[in-house]
Amino acid sequence: MEIQKKQDFLKMDSPRTDFWMLFKVSSYERLLQMQNGLLYMNSLDYFSNLKDEESLALRVDEHEEVYGILRAGPNEKGFSTLALKLGNGEEIDLGEEAILTAKFPRPKNTMLFCMGALGDGQYGVIPGEKDNQIIFDEKFLEFGSHLLLITKPTEFSSRINAALSKESDAFGSKIFHDGYGIVNYMSLKGYSGPIGLYTKDTKYSWQMEFRIAFGVEDHRLNNRGAFEFNIGDLSDISQIIPVQALIDLPMTVKRRTYIEFSDEHEQISG
Repeated sequence: MEIQKKQDFLKMDSPRTDFWMLFKVSSYERLLQMQNGLLYMNSLDYFSNLKDEESLALRVDEHEEVYGILRAGPNEKGFSTLALKLGNGEEIDLGEEAILTAKFPRPKNTMLFCMGALGDGQYGVIPGEKDNQIIFDEKFLEFGSHLLLITKPTEFSSRINAALSKESDAFGSKIFHDGYGIVNYMSLKGYSGPIGLYTKDTKYSWQMEFRIAFGVEDHRLNNRGAFEFNIGDLSDISQIIPVQALIDLPMTVKRRTYIEFSDEHEQISG
Protein backbone atom coordinates (compact mmCIF):
# COMPACT_ATOMS: atom_id res chain seq x y z
CA MET A 1 0.00 0.00 0.00
CA GLU A 2 1.21 3.49 -0.84
CA ILE A 3 0.22 6.64 1.01
CA GLN A 4 0.54 9.76 -1.15
CA LYS A 5 2.83 12.16 0.68
CA LYS A 6 2.28 15.85 1.24
CA GLN A 7 5.41 16.92 -0.64
CA ASP A 8 4.27 14.99 -3.73
CA PHE A 9 0.88 16.65 -3.58
CA LEU A 10 2.29 20.18 -3.34
CA LYS A 11 4.92 19.75 -6.06
CA MET A 12 3.85 21.15 -9.42
CA ASP A 13 5.64 21.97 -12.64
CA SER A 14 5.82 25.66 -13.52
CA PRO A 15 3.45 26.77 -16.29
CA ARG A 16 4.77 27.41 -19.79
CA THR A 17 5.69 31.01 -20.49
CA ASP A 18 6.74 30.77 -24.15
CA PHE A 19 4.32 32.58 -26.45
CA TRP A 20 4.49 35.19 -29.17
CA MET A 21 1.19 37.06 -28.87
CA LEU A 22 -1.48 37.73 -26.24
CA PHE A 23 -5.11 38.69 -26.66
CA LYS A 24 -8.14 39.62 -24.57
CA VAL A 25 -11.77 39.19 -25.65
CA SER A 26 -14.40 41.44 -24.08
CA SER A 27 -16.73 44.31 -24.89
CA TYR A 28 -15.30 47.18 -26.91
CA GLU A 29 -15.74 49.54 -23.94
CA ARG A 30 -13.88 47.24 -21.52
CA LEU A 31 -11.04 46.77 -24.02
CA LEU A 32 -10.69 50.52 -24.41
CA GLN A 33 -10.23 50.70 -20.63
CA MET A 34 -7.56 48.02 -20.83
CA GLN A 35 -5.83 49.78 -23.72
CA ASN A 36 -5.74 52.88 -21.52
CA GLY A 37 -3.95 50.80 -18.89
CA LEU A 38 -6.63 49.37 -16.58
CA LEU A 39 -6.50 45.64 -15.85
CA TYR A 40 -9.67 44.78 -13.96
CA MET A 41 -8.69 41.73 -11.93
CA ASN A 42 -11.24 39.45 -10.26
CA SER A 43 -10.54 36.96 -7.50
CA LEU A 44 -10.57 33.18 -7.36
CA ASP A 45 -13.59 33.53 -5.11
CA TYR A 46 -15.39 35.51 -7.83
CA PHE A 47 -14.66 32.97 -10.57
CA SER A 48 -15.78 30.12 -8.29
CA ASN A 49 -19.14 31.71 -7.45
CA LEU A 50 -20.42 33.34 -10.62
CA LYS A 51 -24.14 33.98 -10.17
CA ASP A 52 -25.12 36.74 -12.60
CA GLU A 53 -25.47 36.83 -16.38
CA GLU A 54 -21.82 35.87 -16.73
CA SER A 55 -22.56 32.52 -15.11
CA LEU A 56 -22.36 30.60 -18.36
CA ALA A 57 -21.16 27.06 -18.91
CA LEU A 58 -18.31 28.59 -20.89
CA ARG A 59 -16.98 30.45 -17.84
CA VAL A 60 -17.87 28.46 -14.74
CA ASP A 61 -15.18 26.01 -13.65
CA GLU A 62 -16.00 23.93 -10.59
CA HIS A 63 -12.28 23.36 -10.01
CA GLU A 64 -11.34 27.06 -10.00
CA GLU A 65 -10.94 27.31 -6.22
CA VAL A 66 -9.47 23.81 -5.88
CA TYR A 67 -5.71 23.47 -5.43
CA GLY A 68 -5.80 19.71 -5.77
CA ILE A 69 -7.71 16.47 -5.34
CA LEU A 70 -6.57 13.30 -3.64
CA ARG A 71 -8.36 10.06 -4.45
CA ALA A 72 -7.85 6.68 -2.87
CA GLY A 73 -7.60 3.74 -5.20
CA PRO A 74 -5.55 2.62 -8.21
CA ASN A 75 -3.39 5.17 -10.03
CA GLU A 76 -0.37 5.32 -12.30
CA LYS A 77 1.94 4.65 -9.31
CA GLY A 78 0.04 1.64 -8.04
CA PHE A 79 -2.54 2.13 -5.31
CA SER A 80 -3.01 5.05 -2.89
CA THR A 81 -4.76 5.04 0.44
CA LEU A 82 -6.03 7.99 2.46
CA ALA A 83 -5.96 7.89 6.23
CA LEU A 84 -6.64 10.15 9.20
CA LYS A 85 -3.91 10.24 11.81
CA LEU A 86 -5.20 10.66 15.36
CA GLY A 87 -3.41 12.38 18.19
CA ASN A 88 -2.40 9.04 19.70
CA GLY A 89 -0.68 8.07 16.44
CA GLU A 90 -3.41 5.72 15.28
CA GLU A 91 -4.34 5.89 11.59
CA ILE A 92 -7.86 5.31 10.31
CA ASP A 93 -8.12 4.17 6.69
CA LEU A 94 -10.81 6.21 4.88
CA GLY A 95 -11.56 3.45 2.39
CA GLU A 96 -10.97 2.79 -1.28
CA GLU A 97 -13.41 5.48 -2.51
CA ALA A 98 -12.24 8.35 -0.28
CA ILE A 99 -11.72 11.76 -1.92
CA LEU A 100 -10.07 14.75 -0.25
CA THR A 101 -10.22 18.20 -1.83
CA ALA A 102 -7.74 20.95 -0.95
CA LYS A 103 -8.76 24.54 -1.69
CA PHE A 104 -6.59 27.61 -2.16
CA PRO A 105 -5.93 29.75 0.91
CA ARG A 106 -7.31 33.32 0.75
CA PRO A 107 -9.32 32.91 -2.48
CA LYS A 108 -10.83 36.39 -2.21
CA ASN A 109 -7.31 37.87 -2.14
CA THR A 110 -5.93 35.79 -5.02
CA MET A 111 -6.37 37.95 -8.10
CA LEU A 112 -6.43 36.76 -11.70
CA PHE A 113 -6.32 38.47 -15.06
CA CYS A 114 -7.24 36.01 -17.79
CA MET A 115 -6.28 36.44 -21.44
CA GLY A 116 -5.48 34.23 -24.39
CA ALA A 117 -2.02 33.29 -25.64
CA LEU A 118 -0.79 32.29 -29.07
CA GLY A 119 2.15 29.95 -28.63
CA ASP A 120 3.19 26.52 -29.80
CA GLY A 121 1.86 23.62 -27.75
CA GLN A 122 3.56 20.32 -27.03
CA TYR A 123 3.12 19.11 -30.62
CA GLY A 124 4.66 22.21 -32.19
CA VAL A 125 1.41 23.86 -33.23
CA ILE A 126 -0.76 26.54 -31.66
CA PRO A 127 -4.02 25.26 -30.11
CA GLY A 128 -6.70 25.93 -32.71
CA GLU A 129 -4.16 25.94 -35.55
CA LYS A 130 -5.15 24.11 -38.71
CA ASP A 131 -3.33 24.22 -42.05
CA ASN A 132 -1.16 27.13 -40.81
CA GLN A 133 -4.19 29.16 -39.80
CA ILE A 134 -5.41 29.99 -36.28
CA ILE A 135 -9.09 29.14 -36.01
CA PHE A 136 -10.88 31.17 -33.34
CA ASP A 137 -13.84 29.32 -31.85
CA GLU A 138 -17.20 31.06 -32.29
CA LYS A 139 -17.75 30.59 -28.54
CA PHE A 140 -15.41 33.58 -28.07
CA LEU A 141 -18.35 35.77 -29.12
CA GLU A 142 -19.96 34.86 -25.78
CA PHE A 143 -17.09 36.70 -24.06
CA GLY A 144 -17.45 39.91 -26.06
CA SER A 145 -17.61 41.50 -29.48
CA HIS A 146 -13.99 42.60 -29.78
CA LEU A 147 -10.45 41.42 -29.19
CA LEU A 148 -7.47 43.41 -27.97
CA LEU A 149 -4.26 42.07 -29.47
CA ILE A 150 -1.01 42.65 -27.55
CA THR A 151 1.59 42.81 -30.31
CA LYS A 152 4.64 43.16 -28.03
CA PRO A 153 4.14 40.78 -25.08
CA THR A 154 7.65 41.34 -23.70
CA GLU A 155 6.98 45.06 -23.36
CA PHE A 156 3.56 44.29 -21.88
CA SER A 157 5.27 42.15 -19.24
CA SER A 158 7.77 44.91 -18.46
CA ARG A 159 4.98 47.42 -17.85
CA ILE A 160 3.16 45.00 -15.55
CA ASN A 161 6.34 44.37 -13.55
CA ALA A 162 7.05 48.09 -13.28
CA ALA A 163 3.53 48.80 -12.02
CA LEU A 164 3.57 45.82 -9.67
CA SER A 165 6.83 46.98 -8.07
CA LYS A 166 4.96 50.07 -6.86
CA GLU A 167 2.16 48.05 -5.22
CA SER A 168 3.26 47.61 -1.62
CA ASP A 169 0.06 45.71 -0.77
CA ALA A 170 0.51 43.04 -3.45
CA PHE A 171 2.12 39.74 -2.50
CA GLY A 172 3.44 36.62 -4.16
CA SER A 173 3.34 32.95 -3.24
CA LYS A 174 4.81 29.68 -4.50
CA ILE A 175 1.32 28.75 -5.68
CA PHE A 176 1.52 31.67 -8.15
CA HIS A 177 4.87 30.43 -9.53
CA ASP A 178 6.32 33.45 -11.37
CA GLY A 179 2.91 35.13 -11.47
CA TYR A 180 2.03 34.31 -15.06
CA GLY A 181 1.81 31.43 -17.47
CA ILE A 182 -0.16 29.49 -20.07
CA VAL A 183 -2.87 27.16 -18.81
CA ASN A 184 -2.22 23.45 -19.30
CA TYR A 185 -5.29 21.46 -20.36
CA MET A 186 -5.86 17.87 -19.30
CA SER A 187 -8.73 15.57 -18.43
CA LEU A 188 -9.65 16.03 -14.77
CA LYS A 189 -12.20 13.21 -14.74
CA GLY A 190 -11.07 10.87 -11.97
CA TYR A 191 -7.85 12.89 -11.60
CA SER A 192 -5.83 12.70 -8.39
CA GLY A 193 -3.10 15.23 -7.69
CA PRO A 194 -2.38 18.98 -7.73
CA ILE A 195 -4.26 21.32 -10.04
CA GLY A 196 -3.11 24.80 -9.10
CA LEU A 197 -3.83 28.00 -10.99
CA TYR A 198 -2.56 26.86 -14.39
CA THR A 199 -4.37 23.57 -15.00
CA LYS A 200 -7.89 23.26 -16.42
CA ASP A 201 -10.01 20.54 -17.96
CA THR A 202 -9.65 19.89 -21.68
CA LYS A 203 -13.20 21.14 -22.34
CA TYR A 204 -11.83 24.69 -21.91
CA SER A 205 -8.84 24.23 -24.24
CA TRP A 206 -10.39 26.35 -27.02
CA GLN A 207 -9.85 29.40 -24.78
CA MET A 208 -6.01 29.19 -25.13
CA GLU A 209 -5.86 30.82 -21.70
CA PHE A 210 -2.97 32.81 -20.25
CA ARG A 211 -3.10 33.99 -16.63
CA ILE A 212 -1.55 36.74 -14.54
CA ALA A 213 -1.83 36.02 -10.81
CA PHE A 214 -0.80 37.61 -7.52
CA GLY A 215 -2.29 38.41 -4.13
CA VAL A 216 -3.68 41.75 -2.92
CA GLU A 217 -4.63 42.82 0.60
CA ASP A 218 -8.26 43.60 1.45
CA HIS A 219 -8.05 47.39 1.57
CA ARG A 220 -6.85 47.58 -2.07
CA LEU A 221 -9.98 45.84 -3.38
CA ASN A 222 -12.98 47.80 -4.65
CA ASN A 223 -16.51 47.36 -3.31
CA ARG A 224 -17.05 44.41 -5.66
CA GLY A 225 -13.95 42.60 -4.44
CA ALA A 226 -11.94 43.32 -7.60
CA PHE A 227 -8.51 44.91 -7.96
CA GLU A 228 -8.17 47.79 -10.41
CA PHE A 229 -4.57 47.48 -11.59
CA ASN A 230 -3.30 50.39 -13.67
CA ILE A 231 -0.19 49.63 -15.74
CA GLY A 232 -0.20 52.65 -18.06
CA ASP A 233 -1.22 53.25 -21.66
CA LEU A 234 -0.97 50.24 -24.02
CA SER A 235 -2.11 51.85 -27.25
CA ASP A 236 1.40 51.68 -28.74
CA ILE A 237 1.63 47.89 -28.32
CA SER A 238 -1.96 46.83 -28.99
CA GLN A 239 -4.88 47.02 -31.38
CA ILE A 240 -8.60 46.31 -31.08
CA ILE A 241 -10.39 44.29 -33.75
CA PRO A 242 -13.80 42.58 -33.99
CA VAL A 243 -13.80 38.93 -32.96
CA GLN A 244 -15.99 38.09 -35.94
CA ALA A 245 -13.28 39.36 -38.28
CA LEU A 246 -10.86 36.74 -36.96
CA ILE A 247 -13.49 34.02 -37.22
CA ASP A 248 -14.27 34.96 -40.81
CA LEU A 249 -10.64 35.51 -41.81
CA PRO A 250 -8.29 33.44 -39.60
CA MET A 251 -4.75 34.62 -38.93
CA THR A 252 -2.06 32.86 -40.93
CA VAL A 253 0.98 31.38 -39.19
CA LYS A 254 4.28 31.70 -41.03
CA ARG A 255 7.16 29.71 -39.59
CA ARG A 256 10.77 29.82 -40.68
CA THR A 257 13.02 26.83 -40.59
CA TYR A 258 16.77 27.31 -40.24
CA ILE A 259 19.43 25.02 -41.66
CA GLU A 260 22.98 25.28 -40.38
CA PHE A 261 25.87 24.54 -42.72
CA SER A 262 29.59 24.53 -42.10
CA ASP A 263 31.35 27.77 -41.24
CA GLU A 264 31.94 28.76 -44.88
CA HIS A 265 28.17 28.85 -45.53
CA GLU A 266 25.64 31.34 -44.25
CA GLN A 267 22.60 30.28 -42.20
CA ILE A 268 19.52 30.34 -44.44
CA SER A 269 15.80 30.15 -43.77
CA GLY A 270 12.97 28.75 -45.74
